[in-house]
Amino acid sequence: MRSSLKEALERPVRDRSAGAGRRPSGIPVELVLRAPGMIEQPVSLVRALAGFGLDLGEAHDVLDRLAGGHKVPVTLYLTPQSESPFALQGFGVCADAPTRDEAIDLIRRRGLAAA
Repeated sequence: MRSSLKEALERPVRDRSAGAGRRPSGIPVELVLRAPGMIEQPVSLVRALAGFGLDLGEAHDVLDRLAGGHKVPVTLYLTPQSESPFALQGFGVCADAPTRDEAIDLIRRRGLAAA
């Protein structure tokens, strides 16, 4: 019997949440995202962020903050299957290296998440 579309869409969400609290695999890259203009294809952006190891809630939070005009420091995880973070430009999002203060903030947040 075939799964319904709703079940098919929910399945990846359940699979990702099953490992909640685990760090994604891949090489962590600290970046600051910003959207200087309108965000193109917000749903596809959320999917792309999830491809870099963010869970669905984190990806939506990043999208909301970008839409609000904020710079968003994030840790993206690169894998052999992932795109370059600079591919996010296709959605109207720029990825930059963090400033010293932003890097310190990322390190502190990572330390708090590990505790």
